[in-house]
Amino acid sequence: MRDRLEEIENRGAQLLAVDPHEAWSAKYLLKEVGLQESDLSYPLLTDSAHVVSAMYGVAFQMRIHTEWSNRPATFIIDRQGILRYERRANTFGDRPTPDEILELLEKLD
Repeated sequence: MRDRLEEIENRGAQLLAVDPHEAWSAKYLLKEVGLQESDLSYPLLTDSAHVVSAMYGVAFQMRIHTEWSNRPATFIIDRQGILRYERRANTFGDRPTPDEILELLEKLD
């Protein structure tokens, strides 16, 4: 999604990532994949209390090894705050592609 950000924004949308960790942990995870906070050109909301995750029904939905984690999910919310698309993943790889997201955004225009 990061590589297609300009196309997303050209469709009048904004990308927002929600990470279920504390800020220090999110920064560490970015560093582990070779990124820094400054490499992100979209907001990253840390949700260590799982408030946002619970609001969208994804908090503690997936078991990873011995721990419960938040289920990866994708939501499209319009400017009026109406949920237009939701996909709660069954695995970490079960996410819409950037092309699918761009196609959905086109349909919303």
